[in-house]
Amino acid sequence: MSDGLADRVKAAFESALRLMARGGGSAEVLRAAFEAERGRAGKKMSVAVVGRISTGKSTLVNALIGEERVATGSQELTFNVNRLRYSETPRLLVRYKDGRPSVPYSPERLEELTARREDHLEELRGIAEVVVEIPAPYLEDFELIDTPGLDCVFGEDSLNTLEFLRLRPEDVMDASLRHASAADALILVLPVRGPSRTDADVVAQFLGPDFATSTPLTTLGVLTKCEYLWEEGGPHPLVLGRRQADRIMRDAPGMRRRLFDLTPVCGLLGQAAATLDEETVATFEELAKAPSAALSLRLSDAKMFVNAGDGFPLDAARRRALWNRFGPYGIHTVCGLLRDGVRDPAKLRAILLDDSGLTGLRGRLTDHFGHRSALLKLDGSLERIRRMPKDLAAGAGPRERSLLDAALGGFEALALNEPGFAELRTLRELYSGRLRLGVEENEELRRALGEFGRSPAARLGLPEGAGADALRAEARRRHSVWLVRWQSGMLYGPSREAARTVVRAYEHLLHELEESHGPDARGEGGGREV
Repeated sequence: MSDGLADRVKAAFESALRLMARGGGSAEVLRAAFEAERGRAGKKMSVAVVGRISTGKSTLVNALIGEERVATGSQELTFNVNRLRYSETPRLLVRYKDGRPSVPYSPERLEELTARREDHLEELRGIAEVVVEIPAPYLEDFELIDTPGLDCVFGEDSLNTLEFLRLRPEDVMDASLRHASAADALILVLPVRGPSRTDADVVAQFLGPDFATSTPLTTLGVLTKCEYLWEEGGPHPLVLGRRQADRIMRDAPGMRRRLFDLTPVCGLLGQAAATLDEETVATFEELAKAPSAALSLRLSDAKMFVNAGDGFPLDAARRRALWNRFGPYGIHTVCGLLRDGVRDPAKLRAILLDDSGLTGLRGRLTDHFGHRSALLKLDGSLERIRRMPKDLAAGAGPRERSLLDAALGGFEALALNEPGFAELRTLRELYSGRLRLGVEENEELRRALGEFGRSPAARLGLPEGAGADALRAEARRRHSVWLVRWQSGMLYGPSREAARTVVRAYEHLLHELEESHGPDARGEGGGREV
């Protein structure tokens, strides 16, 4: 949050709290609500990862943070909520359902707090949330919340664990929905190969009232497990995943009004790549000595690979470990890179992260959520504050309602005068389908407002290597086009306001180019102010 915006937000909350104090005890509920919102505004953006059990949510979280911290799989896990956030000193905090004080633990105890264990039965039953604090650089921008699952159908192993913990299936779903609704943004995880009936149920649920406030501004989709689409000699798994993602976005009514995109990733490969070390590379070097054709044949089946026989490199235990950690596509890719002479672990990690789609996904999450995190958090607070008269003030008297109206007025003025909110309003109108612009105009609007990247080149649709003169020339040209469009009298209501927002975006971009590169040879550093 910029210093200026932070100061204005702080002043709005202080004014609201002073007003609520004048209402006496009858305004205590409202004052507490404003206090809670002020606390949320001062925290990092929270992003909840939601989807069915066994869709690869925890694997994706591990891949994003670059560490295998969160337990994966579903057979022996306790359906805990795991909240991961940045801290220079690693530690665990356990929050309990009965409200008792949080208890700190050593990070090494994470498995016993999230895995089904008879010797910790009563403690496991009482856990509401496990907070994992680690020095993972990716968590410096926002915290990730790994939710249990949105399942209405459980397998036998999961049902056994539910019985063990005295939980009902709806308890698991309720916990996921509760944390999703409290988060500032969402990642919806869907698995490749489908959708099955239960996947379709989750999509329908996501498009229903439980996620009514989700929009492309705050929600990204991830299509996981794309590595399982791989076949020897076939297209890249992400190419096949992109095709399936496009079908889901096209065929599920309302999906484009909820998701910014559905990005395909090879989550298992991304998780394994992030933790690739010298010892693992040495193991792969031994495996890569096998003839390429013989290795490819065995990668077609897990049993065939693990039980390849004594004449094949590595013993069965190490081959099983590689299969579980990298999957057949990952094994094929690493061995191919080693045969091509790439051996340095850091270089291998970078190549594999790119190949898995994780590098692109990390950048997309940071670009889409990161640069607007302060505005998105404040926007969420505003929505909750606007609901206070209905949600919290039903029994309030005239004085308290008058004070609440005055407090709301301070926040409405903040939203009206803050430049970034105009862009949020415009994008919200676009994604809801209320703008009367053409397809190309809609795409340019999204691009100019930073939906596809924040660099000047990305906002102008030019190559990243474009020079300053080319950037300025294109920005002036686009500014002129949208200025005419705004002033033409052919647009009305939200569409005209959207055109004005784009004009201002190009003006800010021209000013930014002047600040970073200086005025051009003609001395033209900016556009006409609106």
